[in-house]
Amino acid sequence: MNHLLAKKSGRNGQFVKLMSDENVFDLPDDLDNPHEYDTNYKLEDDEWFAIEEFSKTDYIIDFLTNDFNSAEYNQIVRADYSRLNYLCSYQNDRYYFFQKLSKSQTINRKWFPLDNEPELHSENPIIVIKEVADAIYDKTNDILYFKKLPSITTIFKGIGELYREATQADTETFLQNDFINLVDNYDATKVKKANRKRIAMAMDTFNNFNPAQKNSIYGYIKEYCDELEFSDDDKCFTIGTEENLKQLLYGIEQRYYTTLIGNEKRLANSVTAM
Repeated sequence: MNHLLAKKSGRNGQFVKLMSDENVFDLPDDLDNPHEYDTNYKLEDDEWFAIEEFSKTDYIIDFLTNDFNSAEYNQIVRADYSRLNYLCSYQNDRYYFFQKLSKSQTINRKWFPLDNEPELHSENPIIVIKEVADAIYDKTNDILYFKKLPSITTIFKGIGELYREATQADTETFLQNDFINLVDNYDATKVKKANRKRIAMAMDTFNNFNPAQKNSIYGYIKEYCDELEFSDDDKCFTIGTEENLKQLLYGIEQRYYTTLIGNEKRLANSVTAM
């Protein structure tokens, strides 16, 4: 039997039961080509990220490790709706479908159903169910599937560490590298979230380079980033804007390439190791 539950917000928020016998989410037919999570990789429409042996990670939710028993959960009451954090639909004695709840999914407007005798409703707000769940846990195979990590960070505590963002200290340390010359009062306080995420990745990449590889990467960046000023004497790049920093970080990650046919220079929007 299928059951739709909801998790109430708060540190000790409980699960409550909404309905039974309903197939709330459809199982996607494209779960057979999963990718290990990689911040550098952008999924195609028919792809999912996957974490295998999910029950052995620190992100597992306790109730996923137990046998499902609907009798353990109280039926939802009206006062609970203002405190819901996410939905969980248990289906086919195997799959758990998760949907994060936000204000955008709760609609408080007049509406009527599309049938032969429509009636106007306005007394109760409605919750919109997404066409595709934010995450799917296959308990039989112990695999968690998801599309966008930010959508599930409030569901699976700690999973956001997979998408690390450089701290203020990390950012300051990176900008103090000898190959960076800061100008126009640009400093760590002006680095925005997107570049902080790129710094977190670039730091790991650059620290693994040997001296010869570092010299090679400087030449590679100079070749593709004409607008990024480089001093051959001091072997450093001039960074005065967010755009300058982004170009440098993309260069460290070797995101630039030239097409074999046409000799066109391009930037890779996502990358994955082959």
